[in-house]
Amino acid sequence: MSTLKKHDYNIRQFTLEEYLNYKAMRLEALKNEPGMFGNSYVFESEFTDIQWKERVANPSGACFGLYSYKELIGITSIIIDKEKAHEAYMTQSYIQKTYRRIGLSRMLYQARLEWAKKRNLKRLIIAHKRSNVASKNANQHFGFKYTHQEVRNWLDASIEPMIYYELKL
Repeated sequence: MSTLKKHDYNIRQFTLEEYLNYKAMRLEALKNEPGMFGNSYVFESEFTDIQWKERVANPSGACFGLYSYKELIGITSIIIDKEKAHEAYMTQSYIQKTYRRIGLSRMLYQARLEWAKKRNLKRLIIAHKRSNVASKNANQHFGFKYTHQEVRNWLDASIEPMIYYELKL
């Protein structure tokens, strides 16, 4: 996997019928990276099938799967702000460790940016734990600008700022 070949990987929006694939990868992400997300594995593992389906079929958002050939290796999503219809939050990016550091996060960003542009959104917001340097680097690569930070109690018992960025489209 030293060289990224575009034909080896693809990203696409999940269909409702694929909600179990999304669920499995989301729970894997929460289990493997407990300090990087806003919810916990325990909390989301209690979700009903209806709740998982609602996430995948949300008309105000999109969940994407990242694939190596036919194998699901990552997820990401974007959700339009309920109070500001011209803004959206980019959330829950996760790539399995075996596939990290080879440039695949660009595909996660590009899918969400294309989705936002098709809906004529004006502003995207993204945030990460201060120690998540990979997320910071990706944000800046795509032109996101720092806006503010808030100290947060993370689910891994750490206390660390959440850093917020915006991208005006």
